[in-house]
Amino acid sequence: MGYSKSELFSWLQGADFYRDLHLDAIELLPSGEGRVWIEFGCGPGLFTRLAAVKGYSATGIDNDPSMLREARRIAKSEGSSAVFENGDVFQNRPQSADVVVASSLLAVLDDKEGGFNALLSVVNPGGSLLIVETTERMTTHYAENLIQKGLGGKRIDGLRIWSRARAGHAIDPEILMTGAGQRVTFTPLLGGLVGAWLFQMA
Repeated sequence: MGYSKSELFSWLQGADFYRDLHLDAIELLPSGEGRVWIEFGCGPGLFTRLAAVKGYSATGIDNDPSMLREARRIAKSEGSSAVFENGDVFQNRPQSADVVVASSLLAVLDDKEGGFNALLSVVNPGGSLLIVETTERMTTHYAENLIQKGLGGKRIDGLRIWSRARAGHAIDPEILMTGAGQRVTFTPLLGGLVGAWLFQMA
């Protein structure tokens, strides 16, 4: 019996390594304290739910009805304050937020530069844009090395599946490092298989 895309992503979001790398990414941001968080391409909503726990007024945006159903189902079952709405980065999007987030979104967009600029346009002055994407190190070789060095936990096979799916599909970091002149910092996550680019807006 096969699984839908939303079911597979929900399974991956239950992996310890996946949750941990997103928790590490949130630690790069200012504390929640009611700040408005918007995640584009939220899928089943793990990142946005974690943000809600950290005190953000958190909304996840996705244009896949099955992803939204799953995100809302999980949020309800966990008693999360996170909300999930239909939309995407190019249209039907909120006007502004203190923190704008995209995790594993740019890699699947045809217009990566346009998507990046659209994300920047939503960030309030003084706010933050956080991009989380796999790097060129996300290959089966490096993923297996990380596992052999002791990375374990629940659903570690998810890393093997993820590395096969994303090998050779890392985004060009030059798109992110230019950042329209904004201050940008890069932080490797998950042994460098994933990267977090944080943009602080003037």
